[in-house]
Amino acid sequence: MRHNGWIHAGLRAAAALIFGLLLSAQAPAQSRWVVVNGQRLSDAQIAALARSNCRDIPNGAYWLNPQTGAWGYAGNPAVQGVFGEACGSRPGGVVNADNTHGPFVTMRRAEEEADRYRAQGHRAWAFHNGNGYYIRVSP
Repeated sequence: MRHNGWIHAGLRAAAALIFGLLLSAQAPAQSRWVVVNGQRLSDAQIAALARSNCRDIPNGAYWLNPQTGAWGYAGNPAVQGVFGEACGSRPGGVVNADNTHGPFVTMRRAEEEADRYRAQGHRAWAFHNGNGYYIRVSP
């Protein structure tokens, strides 16, 4: 039995078309690469996180302390900031159980926040406790 070259070419084209349709039916690829506490986030999760933070989240690997909001880069224990600090809803950073505010990225940033409280007539001082920069405010 003799096979016609046109039939084989048509079958190959049909197979390529079906394969292409199957590939296009798969879920869309993620466009972002953000890992928080060892878990890669979907684009929708990244968008929700950015809205909560009032700031875009750059691609990268991070750790986040859900109790304090402190965050940093994976593999580096240094606190880089407080999640949501850009929103302005928590002036002075997170109020911790020991009534301190922070952590802040730098001592300068902690001093700036302490100055805001001093301008309101409060006593405030900035300090480093080994885990980050904090401020304590008293009336």
